[in-house]
Amino acid sequence: MSTEEHEDAPLDVAVVGGSLAGCATAVHFATLGHRVAVFEKRATPETYHKQLCTHFVQPHTVPLLNALGLAHLREPSSSVATKAVFVTPGGVVETPGTGYDPDRPDSYALNLERRVLDPAIRESARRHGVRFVEATGVEGVERDADGWSLRTAGEAGARRYWARLVVAADGRRSRLAGLLGNEAESRPNERAALFGYFRGIEAPADNRSVFVMNERDLACSYPLVDGRTELVLFAEKSRVEGWRGTDGRMQEFLKYFDGLADAPSVADAIPEGPLLGYGDYPSLIRRPVAGSVPFVGDAALSLDAMSGVGCGFALLTAQLLAHSFAGRTLDAEGVRDGLDAYRERFEKTLLPHAEGICGDSLVDKDEATRKRMFDTICGNPELSQKYLALTGRMIMPAEFQRAFMRGLMARGSGAAKK
Repeated sequence: MSTEEHEDAPLDVAVVGGSLAGCATAVHFATLGHRVAVFEKRATPETYHKQLCTHFVQPHTVPLLNALGLAHLREPSSSVATKAVFVTPGGVVETPGTGYDPDRPDSYALNLERRVLDPAIRESARRHGVRFVEATGVEGVERDADGWSLRTAGEAGARRYWARLVVAADGRRSRLAGLLGNEAESRPNERAALFGYFRGIEAPADNRSVFVMNERDLACSYPLVDGRTELVLFAEKSRVEGWRGTDGRMQEFLKYFDGLADAPSVADAIPEGPLLGYGDYPSLIRRPVAGSVPFVGDAALSLDAMSGVGCGFALLTAQLLAHSFAGRTLDAEGVRDGLDAYRERFEKTLLPHAEGICGDSLVDKDEATRKRMFDTICGNPELSQKYLALTGRMIMPAEFQRAFMRGLMARGSGAAKK
C-alpha cells in the first residue's frame, strides 16, 4: 500500500528551490496573479543565508529590487551604495560621478550582504502570498497534457503536487536538471578564491569598491554596513595552495593585500571569522529550457564569482521569465509561447556575458597584450566609461568591443601622426 499523500488543489506555478532566483520568480508570478509554491529541500530558519558571496549587486540589478518589494534594501541601514574602481596594468579606471551611467547619478551598485537579502526576499515572497514547502525535496516530475505532477519527500512524508508550470531554481547542482537531462556545459576556472570579513579597514572615498589586478589575480575590497569590509582574492591556484592552516592562511591573505599599494590599508584589520573559499569552481551553463521546464539562477548559469554576477543574474533570470509569461495564460499554448520567449531573452541577454566571463576565468600569460588593452582603455575617457558599464552588465559585450576597436584605431592613428 502506498503511503504517499496527495495535495488536491493544483498550483499554477511550482518553483523548485528557495534561494534568490526561486523567491524572485515566485514573487513575480504571484504578482501576475498566479497561485505559487516554493519547494526548498532545506529547512530555512529566519536568518538562513548564503555565506560564500561577494555581496556585490551590479547596477543593472539594483532597480530590480523595487518590483520584488525590496526597495528598502537600498537604504544605508541595509546596504552600501558603491561604484567600482579598477586598478589595471594600464592605469586606473575611475569615472567621475556616483553613477555607472554619467546621465544617471542613481545607477550605482550595492554592497548588499546575503544575511540581509536572503531573509528579506523570503519574507517578501510570503507577503505576496507564496506558499513555502520547506525541508522537502522534489524526487520526480511527470508531465501530461494538463501540466505537471511533482513527487516529493520530506518531513511530512511522501506527497504529490500538481502544477501547470514547474520552474527549476534549485541551484548549481540542480536535481531537476538531472531528472530532465539538462546536462551542464562545464567551463574551466583557473583561479581559487578566498573570502574574509574584517573590521578596522577604512573605506575608500565615496565607499568605492576597489578591484586591483595584480598579475593575473584580482584582489577586491567591498565596504559593508557598520564600518565592516569584505576582502576577496581571486588568485592563480598555485599561489594559494601553500597557504595551509587557519592562522597561516589568514596571515598570508592579509600579507598579500598589504603588498598592494592601491588597496585599502589592512594594517589595523581585525578578522570577524575564518576565511571562506573554494579551490575549484568551474562555470556551468545549462539550456534555459529543458523538458518544458525553465531554468533560472544558478540552475541555468553558475559562473565564476570573480565576475560578480551571481545575485544579479539570479534576479534577472527571474524577471526575464516573468516578463515572458506576462499577459499569457498557463494553458498548453501559453506555456509553450512563454518558454519560447524566455529562451530567446535568455540567449540574447545573458549568454554573450557568460562567454566573456568564461574567457576571463582563464589565466592568460600574455601580459604585454593585456597591458596594451588597458593602456587603450585608461587613455580614453569614453572607453573607460564603456568598460565600467560592461563590468556592471549595463551594456552588451559587442557594444564595448566596437568602442574598443574605435579607441584602438584612434590610438594607432595618433601614434602614427607623431
